[in-house]
Amino acid sequence: MPGRRWLGQDMSMKIVIPIIPRGQHRARHGVQNGFSRTYKDPKQKHEEDVLQAFLVEHRPAEPLAGPVLLGVRLYLPIPISKPKKWRAEASAGIIRPTVKPDLDNAMKHLKDCLTTMRFWEDDRQVVEYLPGTGKYYSDQPRWEIEIEPFRPGLAA
Repeated sequence: MPGRRWLGQDMSMKIVIPIIPRGQHRARHGVQNGFSRTYKDPKQKHEEDVLQAFLVEHRPAEPLAGPVLLGVRLYLPIPISKPKKWRAEASAGIIRPTVKPDLDNAMKHLKDCLTTMRFWEDDRQVVEYLPGTGKYYSDQPRWEIEIEPFRPGLAA
């Protein structure tokens, strides 16, 4: 279930988005009327639209200013084809995903959506990832996103 929790006036936020996490696709290239052009893969555009539809209700009134910390947990579906013991270990966090999407591409996909939605001015404001950022298995695939302002001396 999507949710947001504001932690006081420091504009920290936690967002849960109940969709299967996806990664950034490669840009497509083509020639049109003798000119080379670059465009987004239609699947990428669709995935961005879906993610942004969930993010829109959490968007701050003003883009966050200054350095921020970003925490992202990607919960991928547990493969049904695996044995029951394997699925139990995956659910418990003993087995972690080494399948697509890779973490860098998923983070790029999310950060591009957050930038487009004006959560911040630019993703270069992300100065550190919060502990626990990574890929996990779950029976409930989802994104868990946490954004905090950077506070010197309190970073992990």
